[in-house]
Amino acid sequence: MSGSRPQRLLLRDAPAAVLLLELPAHGGDAVVLAADDGAAHLAGVGADPSADPGAAVPPGPPADLPADLPGFCRAAGLPAQVAARALAVPVPGEPVAGRWWLVVAPVDAPRRAPDGARRALLSLHAVEGAPVAPGAAVALVPGAALLALPSAAEAQRGCDGEVEWVDAAFTRVTGVAAAAARGAGPSRLLPGGEADRSGLRGAVLSGRAVSATVPDERADGTRFLHRVRATPLRERSGAVRRVVTWHADVTAPGRAGAAADPLRALDALAAPALTREAVVTGLGATVRALTGTVARAALVALADEPHARGGSTEVEVVAAAGEPFEGLLGRVWRRPPGARGDDPLLEAPGPGGPRLRPLAGGAPGSASAWLERLTSPAGPGVSVVALPGRGHVLGWLVVVPGEDAVVGEDGAVLRAAAHRAGLAVENARLHAREHELSETLQRSMLPEDTAVEGLDVWAFYAPNADHAQVGGDWYDVLRAPDGSAGVVIGDVVGHDVEAVAAMGQMRSVVRSAAQELDDPGSVLMRVDQLAAGVSIPRMASLVYATLQRLDDGGWEVAWSSAGHLPPLLRRAGGGTGVVEVLSDATGTLVGLGERPRPTRERALRPGDVLVFYTDGLIEARHRPMRDGMEVLVELLAASRAHDAAGIGEELLQGLGESPEDDTAIVVVRVPEEVGEPAQRVADTPRRRRWQLPSEPSSVGKARHATLRACAVWGLGVGPQAEIVVSELVANAVLHGWGPVGLRLFDLPGALRVEVEDDSPEHPRVVQARPDGAGGHGMRVVATLGRWGVTPTRRGKIVWVEVPTSPPAAPA
Repeated sequence: MSGSRPQRLLLRDAPAAVLLLELPAHGGDAVVLAADDGAAHLAGVGADPSADPGAAVPPGPPADLPADLPGFCRAAGLPAQVAARALAVPVPGEPVAGRWWLVVAPVDAPRRAPDGARRALLSLHAVEGAPVAPGAAVALVPGAALLALPSAAEAQRGCDGEVEWVDAAFTRVTGVAAAAARGAGPSRLLPGGEADRSGLRGAVLSGRAVSATVPDERADGTRFLHRVRATPLRERSGAVRRVVTWHADVTAPGRAGAAADPLRALDALAAPALTREAVVTGLGATVRALTGTVARAALVALADEPHARGGSTEVEVVAAAGEPFEGLLGRVWRRPPGARGDDPLLEAPGPGGPRLRPLAGGAPGSASAWLERLTSPAGPGVSVVALPGRGHVLGWLVVVPGEDAVVGEDGAVLRAAAHRAGLAVENARLHAREHELSETLQRSMLPEDTAVEGLDVWAFYAPNADHAQVGGDWYDVLRAPDGSAGVVIGDVVGHDVEAVAAMGQMRSVVRSAAQELDDPGSVLMRVDQLAAGVSIPRMASLVYATLQRLDDGGWEVAWSSAGHLPPLLRRAGGGTGVVEVLSDATGTLVGLGERPRPTRERALRPGDVLVFYTDGLIEARHRPMRDGMEVLVELLAASRAHDAAGIGEELLQGLGESPEDDTAIVVVRVPEEVGEPAQRVADTPRRRRWQLPSEPSSVGKARHATLRACAVWGLGVGPQAEIVVSELVANAVLHGWGPVGLRLFDLPGALRVEVEDDSPEHPRVVQARPDGAGGHGMRVVATLGRWGVTPTRRGKIVWVEVPTSPPAAPA
């Protein structure tokens, strides 16, 4: 139609493919230097090329991508002229094949690039809706920046990387000139508060795709809602050396993509299993988007589960935007008992869903009275809409309207946002209960005591860090009356309550078989029979090893594996090449087949180290399992720690500090027969951690572990630290609940002791009782060092810093 307006393009929020190209100075095809996972998906490398181009892409190195741009276009089904257009950079934006929007931007070549070579960043953006018609309006593509990640040596020196290049759209969005951005650190590209920035920085530096929407200020001081998306670019080796960040102002009129709809911020909350933190993040993005469209300010308060203390319910301000609410973020209000029935705001929404209504005054102690006090600076006209749960109210979305009243379509948007948020919160709460049940069940099945006379044994379990899931990883240490010991480590398939239950069955089966038989291969054959008899519903892998003291005072290890990762044996003396991968004696998973299971043995010398582990320690999205195994062997060979806990610390810090899957690890070390070399003290890692059961015997174990760590580190504050640990662990056992975590940090001038438990109650320094029977513990701790309490999601951490050096003399 001759009078129709040009077609308006709506682009997907994430680019479909990104490639970093090198353009030869003297002609020839553009070389693909690096690409994102979307490019591999589009080219059909390890993925279905017919899949939805906007769908989630499984990560993986683009090792099989074509080496040049024409080859990529052929593999991706793109017209050949894409390659020709890319050589004639720049391309501000043009339609390709009816469903793509092509952008090619010149990138400043680094100093080490061949003379005359140019570089370009090519991005394909999927177009939503109808195919792109000729003469389509230019789409609003987010600004881009290229961040170079630090090398391993640079990272050790504390370098975070630097910005290599930004385009004109980045300057338009942020107001930061290209000259000011180039050479700056990652913080130049990562806006928001410290929490937002640290989360984005961690994801960017680890090469993970991530996105966030946070409030920001331009260079001229004007405020806007900044949408940031980071896309890692993998080289052909699989390494991530650069990250592209995309930047958009989602409060600006005519913005493109998913950010145009404030409710799109809640779309990610449709997943069936979410953490509370993920829900809060989605709510915060929605609230900020709403303030840019229909309201001047908004606030969300979520009602948590009632606590046992006095029957009150805690309500926390978890998302806020605009005045007067931004200063209230994190504030907690405890609703008194009985207030629920007196407050109309707490009535469950009717069949028509949540209603938007004025915030009227309520009875003292009611939710409406509390909200009215919070919103009093905003004056009249404040409205509230409930976040509905299953038959009750979870919280409120409080809105201060702009110049026009919040009615009509604006009111519908707010009600829809409240409805979606309520469902997301309820699902997250139910999932949190299931996760807590699974984790409690799993931890209850881990051994309470791993001590073996004559051996140094350290064990640790960590749930995955990225998802609120638990799995079937477990370990066990069995002691026999004759002084021998058995070590079990295994993994049941799955990440749910059923996997944990199957793990409990498998643990019982292994213990039963180990009581009957001594030879590890025979034990696993008996496990096969028992597992088939009780019909364990999940497959499992495990290693069973025995440690037997010989007549000459040495030790011997015998082991057999049911499809599990091989144990590692590091011989005494250290140095590269002394680690043996015990890949012998490996058979099928538990319950598969009836073949005899082999057993292998090795003699152990003083100083030898055995490491048992699950796949969560070595496998990650960005690292194949084989590469993780190589890194683990290198770390173990290079470890200079002189105790099992120190070796475990080095392995966790190098591989498993933020595991993507459940991780279990057991380290067994044969102590030296003679005194430890003094030069080892400075080389020992300066951090230790232990998990202890909530029982009185843990106090003695914690004291022993602390004294040993102080001796290994050469610290003279062992007696003081022993008193501190004894008091804190005793308090956690007597007055808290859940497992007790003990951590030690050798800081400059101080030994930091941290004890964690699941109770939110803080310890207090009180006056001693008249009869002298108690009340003096924390007073003694307070005299030995600076102390404090840090709340956690589940409870608290009590910390004490014991000085390790005398205070400086006054000048």
